[in-house]
Amino acid sequence: MNDRLLGTRLYAAADDDRSQSFLVSDLHLPADGGAPLQALQRLLAAASASGAQARLLVLGDLFDSYVGPAQLRVGVWREVAAALAQTAAAGVSLTLLHGNRDFLLAGEFTAAARCRVVAGGLRCQLAGRRALLLHGDELCQRDLPYQRAKRWLRHPLTRFVARRLPLQVALRAAERARRQSRQVIRSGDQSRFDPTAVAMTAAFATGAELLVFGHIHRPARGRFGAGEYCILPAFDASGVFLRASGAALSFQRASADGAVDYPARTFR
Repeated sequence: MNDRLLGTRLYAAADDDRSQSFLVSDLHLPADGGAPLQALQRLLAAASASGAQARLLVLGDLFDSYVGPAQLRVGVWREVAAALAQTAAAGVSLTLLHGNRDFLLAGEFTAAARCRVVAGGLRCQLAGRRALLLHGDELCQRDLPYQRAKRWLRHPLTRFVARRLPLQVALRAAERARRQSRQVIRSGDQSRFDPTAVAMTAAFATGAELLVFGHIHRPARGRFGAGEYCILPAFDASGVFLRASGAALSFQRASADGAVDYPARTFR
């Protein structure tokens, strides 16, 4: 079985025995925590209520930015790690995928948060189907500037240097990069940020029956060929997560009971 998709390494889940799965993406937790942190705390409480039957899967961009070990010792980053560790102590299995904003998460976070950090995608069983979980940026193949930048940003040498910068220097660099990114996203052809049909086809060619990802902040659910896809919303803006309970799969709000629906979309 191919262990890579569009340059992203694929890993196997180790907690498919859990009957309850909570999936969330793009929390973008800011330095002051605020409403996104409160929504995360509600989600952690819901997962903890299921204890050892539950797993929480964060599909990237837990933080607005994560620049290295020094960040974990202060502020909201330390608070979130402690909250995740408390959730793990309740019996919940925790897995975090790298996103485009927090790909420097590494062993220090694994230890502090008592979670697994995956530098790629995850194969798992979800709602009774073979599933592939991604952050989703690898599917946006028309975004050529980003795909080129991703290759050098995630090079081992770049990561080595970035994780050893003084904290304030690294945070300023991350914020400058975010401002530039926002300017780029607002300009030009917006369709270049969409997943391509070719990339979606490649994802399902891995053997997946269900594809779940975030990154693009435009939630959707529908069929692609013989498979099904779920695009997660940005949690910081919506408070919505995806829950798999047995064979049932539904979008839900962390702040209320009841399902949320999203329409299908087209890919080209």
